[in-house]
Amino acid sequence: MNQSLHIFRKDILHLRPELTNYIGLLVILSLVAPQTWEGAALHGTMLGMFSLLLKGLIPIAMLMIIARLIHDESLVGDRQFWVTRPYAWTSLLSAKLLFVVVCLVLPVVAMQWSLLLQAGLNPLASIPSLLSRLVSLALIPLLPFMAAAVTSTVGGAGLLVAAFVVVLIGVLAAVGSEAGSRMTPPFVDGTFAILFGGLLIGILLYQYATRNTSRARIALVATAFLFFVFHCCFRMQYFAGPVNALIRYHYPVSTNTAERLTFDASPRVYQGQEGMETANGGFLSFLLPVHLEGFDPSARLHEANASFTLDVPGYHYTSPWRPVTVADRGLFLSLPADAFKRIHATEAHIHLSLVAQRLLPDTPQIVTVANHFSVPGGSCLLLTDRPLGTPLCRYAFQSPLPTRVNGSVTAQFCNSSAPTHPGMAVMRVIPAAGIETVVEEPLQLGGNVCPGTQLTFQTYHPADNFRLELDIPAVALDHYYKANLD
Repeated sequence: MNQSLHIFRKDILHLRPELTNYIGLLVILSLVAPQTWEGAALHGTMLGMFSLLLKGLIPIAMLMIIARLIHDESLVGDRQFWVTRPYAWTSLLSAKLLFVVVCLVLPVVAMQWSLLLQAGLNPLASIPSLLSRLVSLALIPLLPFMAAAVTSTVGGAGLLVAAFVVVLIGVLAAVGSEAGSRMTPPFVDGTFAILFGGLLIGILLYQYATRNTSRARIALVATAFLFFVFHCCFRMQYFAGPVNALIRYHYPVSTNTAERLTFDASPRVYQGQEGMETANGGFLSFLLPVHLEGFDPSARLHEANASFTLDVPGYHYTSPWRPVTVADRGLFLSLPADAFKRIHATEAHIHLSLVAQRLLPDTPQIVTVANHFSVPGGSCLLLTDRPLGTPLCRYAFQSPLPTRVNGSVTAQFCNSSAPTHPGMAVMRVIPAAGIETVVEEPLQLGGNVCPGTQLTFQTYHPADNFRLELDIPAVALDHYYKANLD
């Protein structure tokens, strides 16, 4: 421990100029960012571009400091001065990790909490979001730390990180359009973070213990390759067996016997139904009259997804899990155009699975609109500089689960004689991006919100995950898709 603290003090003294600049960037951002928020005096000015520049410079500064920190006792080669000193590799690694946490991560946390306090938000209001953000901040330096451990220069470490980012962006761009329309299997993100984060930590420990750089580099490249392969395959649901097993485990069959899916085979449902155009990627969409019955009307569905199998003589198709909207008219499903041609003029057997999270309402809370007013989980201010007065709500780390907001609004300017009509909005779940912690969401109620108006906030909380199954022995999809398939 004494040796680790000695190295830690030495690193602080040696990197004092870089740390001063880094802390300065964080302080400036904590002062500038609030001036660029909506409703602030300088919103929409060039100061916003300066704020974006600062948010880009801070990660670069962190990368440079980590590279300098590791290269002070470089692990590449065998002729460094420090290897002749009685340094234990465990003490050396502990000192470097202590420096990253105390001098790099904690100042970012302090800056983020400063932004939350300036927005009138309590950093401790959402403990799960706070812990998730702290874990993310602790893991972000892992990549530049690993890159610096297997390189001998700051430029080499920067190029390695840049190469990783470029490949990551390329892979996401290649599969993003298709994977974005598919359900992310449960546990995948957390499992990948633990698995590949553990692999990187293992490689780092191996490099510090043995300083076998060539093997560490090979292991690093192999880990990156495995990450991209498994990430893309699970996102694209190429591993159908494991993906289905995860989904069925996470979404057990509903225990409420009143809840069920029903299929309306009446001809009146599809008579006069308009044909639809070919969707992106060669998929055709059709409205299948499947309805959810027995569901508690006070509850809400969250993150509903569906998958179905389709069988005709000599042909079988299994769809990936895709997000779906459960509407009064039915479910919109997608099928490849070539699959439609295979089942044309044939009755098909369809087995449909629907999974979703059930949200139950909390006790409604009534708030009175003012220039600044508190709401469940956040705070709002009234933007009077817009054509219609619009409340802008701010939350810490992310906006809460879907919240229904009701109140009276007017289409005219606010005065005592202005007629009002009911307004309603559903707030979305928006996570904070990057090092930002304040989430802003305008409250669009369909009219002018006047001071003194009472708004009812109905927040929902997760109750359970459930799955419903439906078997349709024979259905002619031609009835539900009238476009020309030739």
